[in-house]
Amino acid sequence: MFTIDAHAHLLHNAEGFDVLADSGPFAEIWLMDLSGIRLNGRDLATRSEVLAAARRHPGRVRAFGFLDLELGAGEVDRLAGLGFEGLKPYKPAYPWNSERYYPCYRRAEELGLPILFHTGLVAPGPRWSGSPAGPGFGPDAMRPGLLAGIAEAFPDLTILGGHLGWPYLEETVQNLYFYPNIWHDLSGCRCCLNALPELLDRRCQDGTGRCFNSKLLFATDAFYGSRDENRRALELFDFWRLWFKFIGETYYRWGAPEEQEKIFGGNAAEVSRRFGIGTKTA
Repeated sequence: MFTIDAHAHLLHNAEGFDVLADSGPFAEIWLMDLSGIRLNGRDLATRSEVLAAARRHPGRVRAFGFLDLELGAGEVDRLAGLGFEGLKPYKPAYPWNSERYYPCYRRAEELGLPILFHTGLVAPGPRWSGSPAGPGFGPDAMRPGLLAGIAEAFPDLTILGGHLGWPYLEETVQNLYFYPNIWHDLSGCRCCLNALPELLDRRCQDGTGRCFNSKLLFATDAFYGSRDENRRALELFDFWRLWFKFIGETYYRWGAPEEQEKIFGGNAAEVSRRFGIGTKTA
């Protein structure tokens, strides 16, 4: 099965990732740089480590650079110049749809850089430092519904919402229903498996006649780079592959093999083709 892991991370001093990237089940892995921060007790890779991994595996590993939205549109140019093919903001000081961030989004749209936004519940971070523009807290500033305004203001911007926005699934439904430039990935949403069949059977009102399974991307949200984490990513792939086969293929229209291919890799490949990840020079 042609598979793209459209949302993953890399650990600092990663081990075993190169073998997995070369010979694992994934045609591509999209690594999200969080610039060496510590998350869930893990030390994540530095920016240079993420870029180095992409350079070692051209065409198989794509690097999304951590975008500090407070640094403005110039930071978008800087990340593009370093070689990042997409952007990954995280825990903003203000809501995703704050117009103070619009210059960043406009520049990303001009350069053809997709942005993967965290949506929904979030891992707890350090306590407040007193800075008015420091990292935000909780999910309020990252609700999936906030992406709708960005999609309207920047219709040529590729918007990817991480984790289906759980538990705000109705907001995710509206994103997928109304906005042709919003996709969501499945990572971390095993807690809402009961809602997925209905979600996958919904039809988009975006002028294309597509169903929601044309708007969803397979992803692991794995922290590649240790034996346990590498194994977990492969187990997640097996879990979703078997779930779609033995639940979807048996009982639902969206379980047809050609529909599964869309979710596991075809939709992500279409995102790359349609928007030319990292190829514009405006």
